[in-house]
Amino acid sequence: MVKKLQKKKRVMSKLVSVLIFLLVFNLLSIPLYIALYTNFSFEPLKELNARMASVTLNFFGYKSHSDGSTVNLVVNGVTQKIDISWDSTGWKSMYALAALILATPLTRVTRKIKFIAIGVVIIFLVNYFRITTTILISAKFGFNWFDLIHTVLWREGLILAVVGVWFGWIWIEKYKIRKNQIKFRWLLD
Repeated sequence: MVKKLQKKKRVMSKLVSVLIFLLVFNLLSIPLYIALYTNFSFEPLKELNARMASVTLNFFGYKSHSDGSTVNLVVNGVTQKIDISWDSTGWKSMYALAALILATPLTRVTRKIKFIAIGVVIIFLVNYFRITTTILISAKFGFNWFDLIHTVLWREGLILAVVGVWFGWIWIEKYKIRKNQIKFRWLLD
């Protein structure tokens, strides 16, 4: 009877944790929808992505330069203008990762904030890789492939990156919690 009550308590505790996670995650989605509704955009991030992509393209032997948030790439004597839109900066993915981390009831807020800083940089770099590879593949095989590469391959790839980074963080945190439980078990005995 006692074991059944303990098991029921554990199940209820897990359900409450899931409910809290879902509630916090949905509350954190409100600023995202406000930004979408108001057409918020941060031009310096778009320009940074365009400059970084242009430098990388030049490194790979292509002639390119950035003009604001546009990458001007010369392929076979024809200039292709590639606009780095606000959505192309990966801001929603970075925000989603931060919201997932904040909503996870696993660790202290200070540890969450530290990993948000690391995780956002990781997602930014993955998105930079996404932008650059999309342009490089399109330059190599033709810009008629651009939308297919951009939409099908990399949209889902960025979602997987966000979930992968979040799961990686959860795994690290759970490992640290278990390690600390073992380290301080002698205090409980």
